[in-house]
Amino acid sequence: MLAEYWVLGSLMLAIAEVVAPGIFLIFFALGALVTAIAARFFGIADIVWQLAIFVAATIAILVAGHSFYSRFLAHRAAEAIGHGPLGEPGIVEEPIVAGRGKVRVRDISWLATGPDLAKGTPIVVVGRPEGTLLEVAARRNAVPDAGGDRR
Repeated sequence: MLAEYWVLGSLMLAIAEVVAPGIFLIFFALGALVTAIAARFFGIADIVWQLAIFVAATIAILVAGHSFYSRFLAHRAAEAIGHGPLGEPGIVEEPIVAGRGKVRVRDISWLATGPDLAKGTPIVVVGRPEGTLLEVAARRNAVPDAGGDRR
């Protein structure tokens, strides 16, 4: 098989990677590129050898990519999906009375639980007990917002 076909396949997979969600097709695109280089510069014309190179290169790149992403993303575990905006500042949007109210964090309105706080009080998120409910506390050393809104 001609090296140009492997290059074309690599480009098509790279374009599909951009369009498709996630990061997976790029490893196959790189495997096809390695196969194109082997076919072109080392004269490997037998399709069986080219397929073997493609499979081996793709597996090697997948393993290396997994290792890289595991180390690269390890520090982000605390910010993983489901943990929410822990430690982030916000403001009370609707007064927290009897432990319930609404706050604005990251320009999103959230249901909140915590001590009774007036509208406009600066808060910090200290927990996320469930779903869209945030546990908040008054932010120390913060001046309350007189207008009550930060939009």
